[in-house]
Amino acid sequence: MKLITLTSDWTLQEPYLAMLKGRLFSKMPDVHVLDHTHSIEIGNVNQTAFLLRHSYTSFPEGTVHLVLTGASSFLLSKPVVVVVDGHFFVGEDNGVFSLLTYGMKDLVVRQYAGEEGDFLDKVIQLADCCLDGSWQEHTVECSLQMRIPFTATYVESQNMIAGHIAYIDAYSNVVTNIPVSLFEEKVRDGRFTARIETMDITHYHRTYVADTEPYLIPNCLGVMEIAAYRGRISILAKWQKDTSVDIYCYRLNN
Repeated sequence: MKLITLTSDWTLQEPYLAMLKGRLFSKMPDVHVLDHTHSIEIGNVNQTAFLLRHSYTSFPEGTVHLVLTGASSFLLSKPVVVVVDGHFFVGEDNGVFSLLTYGMKDLVVRQYAGEEGDFLDKVIQLADCCLDGSWQEHTVECSLQMRIPFTATYVESQNMIAGHIAYIDAYSNVVTNIPVSLFEEKVRDGRFTARIETMDITHYHRTYVADTEPYLIPNCLGVMEIAAYRGRISILAKWQKDTSVDIYCYRLNN
């Protein structure tokens, strides 16, 4: 099955997304196109990379992911393809791919060598090459524009996990960049206090519950989320993305 996902900041209010799909189907009538998200903040490559990094493995190997944040037909550059874990990521090299693949190994990075058409034509042509296996014949080696993402770290001297707010969902729940595995490893059978600006959170649940207090919960992206009953915690607390989230861990035998 030929599968393409679309990730963009294009929203759904304009016809451009449907027009792109029309161009895809005209070039590849048998392709399956899935919308990953089109609600990225305008030009926000950090958010784009975060959502893709934590979700692309849900799709089968061989999937082509078109990354369209900041992209338009008027770009004068040529798209790049980044191959990792059997997945193809195609789009403008505006920093998103170095953020997406930060710390990953065995990357292949190449730039499309074709000349015909506008930027989106080239994206479609490169995607077609990825699906039919000819992508190496139509590309040349290149390097990525380097950007370094916020990463969650464990500060041993303070027994603290230092992270950030990475994303705020449609229900105003707060998605952090703290991996569930790191939280579970460091908290284990102990207590914790998650501090975000002036608020302390001490409750943890494995699923959404009618708790009267905000709480931490594992998000399906594999990172920790801050939720509240009936949602809207980010609005109530007036938090913004990139706000620090510090989780202090305490052992029960302390």
